[in-house]
Amino acid sequence: MIGKVGLGNFAKGILSYCYYEKELTAKQLKEVTIDDVRGELIYIQHLGINTMPDGRLDLDYLAKQMLDNRDKNRNLNKYVWHQSFSFLPGEDPSIEKLTSLVVEFAKEFGFAENQMLAFKHNDTKHKHIHIVANRINYNGKNTSDHFKNYARTGEFSRRMELELGLTITSDMSLNQKGKQHAPRQDTAIINLRSLVDQVLAKASSIDEFGKQMQTHGFKTYIGRGIAFFNMQNRMKVKGSDLGKDYSLQNLEQRMGMEMSQAFVPLKRKKKSRRKQQGLSV
Repeated sequence: MIGKVGLGNFAKGILSYCYYEKELTAKQLKEVTIDDVRGELIYIQHLGINTMPDGRLDLDYLAKQMLDNRDKNRNLNKYVWHQSFSFLPGEDPSIEKLTSLVVEFAKEFGFAENQMLAFKHNDTKHKHIHIVANRINYNGKNTSDHFKNYARTGEFSRRMELELGLTITSDMSLNQKGKQHAPRQDTAIINLRSLVDQVLAKASSIDEFGKQMQTHGFKTYIGRGIAFFNMQNRMKVKGSDLGKDYSLQNLEQRMGMEMSQAFVPLKRKKKSRRKQQGLSV
């Protein structure tokens, strides 16, 4: 999942781009029809909706509401936050997952109580969504800090990929033709795999494994599968997301192999001592 951020001060223009996905002049906007709509509205909060006779959204009505809120704080010029999230070719998250993504985005970036709406686009090789949010809340306060938004978007994307079961695309970008460059494996994932390997080699049971993981800052949850919760950054990772060797079933099998291998030499040592004792009698 690739996230991009943009700020602007022309709500109608950004809404038009997200709804029709092309730059339109005022004259062209008067000539569009329902066939020109490319954005599917999947989420809206703190905004009223009007529709045109042919069923299209009335973008003027939406933009006016955002402008009315902007008038409560004229010191902020670029009051519209435009966020997009693109998914890898072939990946098509459900509406439920996309809604969860949008809601978590609102919480993370300061839009939980602000005007916001999201559109889904299906007309390219990589499905993607556009989020349009007002940085000014109903009290006239700017609730969203845009500093370091590139890094924050990357961290948020990695967390949501893990929570929603999406492909981890750390350090991946899409070129103009829609092809993705090969990703480098996320450092946090590599480190967690290494930690699990180290702890697993010393644990004699899943319960002991969980206790040892907690001393390293990870809570372990076991149900149908296994998951690890980082107590420091509050990220939750399913074992299967680390690779097939890290599912609960495979971890238990690997632990059994470790224990049997550790036990065989011990039995041999005991037999050896008995033989030595027999020879000495």
